Amino acid sequence: MKKLLLLAAFFAALTMSAQEFTLTELTSTPNVPADRSNNRQGFGMNGQFIVMDKVLGQINFYNPEDGTLENTLETGATASWPAVTRDDAGNIIARVDNSWPGNFMADTTVLKIFPVDGGDPIDVECNIFADFEAENGRCDFFSFIEGNVMDEDEGGILWIVTAKSTGILKVPFIGGEVDADHIALFPIEGATLSPTSSTVVNPYVAADGTKHYMLWTRNAQPVDLVMNDTEDGFIGTTFTLPNKGATNGCFPFTFGGKDLVIYTTLPNYGNAWAIAEKNAEEPIAVIPEIPGFVTNGFQCNWLNAELVNQHKAIIYQYFPGNYFKTYELTIPGGEEHTYAVCGAPAALFGMENDWDAVAAPEMTLNEETGLYEWTSAETELEAGNIEFKIVQDHSWDVCWPASTKDYNNYVVPVENAGVYTLSVTFDPSDPENAVITANLNEVPQQPKVYIIGEVDGNGWATNVGVEMDTEDGVIFTKEVTLHNPTKLVDPIGDNKYCFFSFATKLMEAADDWDGLAPYRFGAVSEATEDNPNGDFRFYKDMMNMPLALTFDGGKAFQVEEGVYTLTVDLENMTLTINGESFTGIENLTIGNVKNVRYYNLQGIESATPFQGVNIVVKEMTDGSKVTTKLVK
Repeated sequence: MKKLLLLAAFFAALTMSAQEFTLTELTSTPNVPADRSNNRQGFGMNGQFIVMDKVLGQINFYNPEDGTLENTLETGATASWPAVTRDDAGNIIARVDNSWPGNFMADTTVLKIFPVDGGDPIDVECNIFADFEAENGRCDFFSFIEGNVMDEDEGGILWIVTAKSTGILKVPFIGGEVDADHIALFPIEGATLSPTSSTVVNPYVAADGTKHYMLWTRNAQPVDLVMNDTEDGFIGTTFTLPNKGATNGCFPFTFGGKDLVIYTTLPNYGNAWAIAEKNAEEPIAVIPEIPGFVTNGFQCNWLNAELVNQHKAIIYQYFPGNYFKTYELTIPGGEEHTYAVCGAPAALFGMENDWDAVAAPEMTLNEETGLYEWTSAETELEAGNIEFKIVQDHSWDVCWPASTKDYNNYVVPVENAGVYTLSVTFDPSDPENAVITANLNEVPQQPKVYIIGEVDGNGWATNVGVEMDTEDGVIFTKEVTLHNPTKLVDPIGDNKYCFFSFATKLMEAADDWDGLAPYRFGAVSEATEDNPNGDFRFYKDMMNMPLALTFDGGKAFQVEEGVYTLTVDLENMTLTINGESFTGIENLTIGNVKNVRYYNLQGIESATPFQGVNIVVKEMTDGSKVTTKLVK
């Protein structure tokens, strides 16, 4: 990039305030393609030059890096109209009527809107001067449009001046159409209009926050306009610009707390330009005449600025038939300060300790909006409040809101426990009235399923479980080892049985069974006299069969030790057990009870139950045996 700070032609004359600005050339294309010599009005937007070809009826989009044509919009115009503009939302509006030299009295399509969202072009039929017949006349160029022409409520406004105007015509748009009932002619008090076919009125917001309009006529002094008290006319004040030329091309904007104008300078019809405040003796920056190119007699040197943030603006220069250039205008401060989000709870801000300004996460500058942004990672939060401040340079010396961390924090309520992200935006452009915006977004969570009980070496505890795997939050699987640490032996053989159930959440404490109850689920089984816990005894013929699950008092499954794959279907509430370790009872056949014996955990036999855990073996009349567990 080529620095333009040391241009001998103007550097010595810069004032102290002007030295706050730095102008840097970013891109330059040596030549506009020869077949585009009919390009006329144009402007820069979103990193492209947008130019009207007055003969072909095309709006061309050019890359400023090399001048290549990137896109073309067909307007359908064939009457050599060069007028093209945009509104604040980025919609492109072109004049397309074929009534050269034109008086805006056509009964056919006069304008065409190309929506910023890429929708179909909109033909706009309007007889703009229907009520002001004496005011019609030729108008070659359009000013930028304030507002959004596609908006259904506020809409947008195009201000028009023709060669015969006695005032400035207000042309309102609502929902992509001209609001013909509210077209109005605004007179000017305090200044002379001096209309021509290339006079434009550009709206802008001044540094003090008030709406202004700049009236530009290439062969007259510019005029600063504000609305009168009744908002049906303008009050104008003529102002001067150092070395102003008589070439079309100007743009008012506010930057660095100053009301600035980019404008063409002498010699007339050349490519020199400057930036200055109104009525300044010297400009803030000057780009002198660049020799060695053909002006082609064009009376245009199109200039406009696009604000990136409060410290940087991009300036676009398009000289018809010759070249495109872009510049970066900056003021100090853009990289001098960092802004970080600091608060509590610390985990939300990625910190170990609450209110740690040094460790607080830094915000990122969005160059399109000029705002600083930060979004937290997904964090599990309890119900309560989030509190934070924005700290400058990781220090409490400067922070928002207020000046200390002890009061007036920014508070975001968390109504329900869950997983959230917090998004924060910050606009420090006016430090006394810095704007903070925060949005708390709950993150939908995929369910979790834990196996609790005698699984993978665990015992019964409400804070310990084996998390099952899932891809869709519906089907959960896990290969586990069932092991009975208390060596619960089935008297039928040497088999040892284990007990487990499921939960969708684990507790903080190991014995919080009341807290776990809403999240616990298990077998559909009922307690009996012989099985007061209601545990569900698993038999070999149940392998690979869906077994019913329930949250409503679900019981434990009783399964022989071994390695199994457990599959839980949360949608259908079933458990499927698969494994080759099972060697126990083939199936359950109920006959008449012939004999009942009780065994304690040491394997001692008794005809009556022991106090504590009992293994109950029922010998049936058909020769089968049924084993259950009893706690007395």
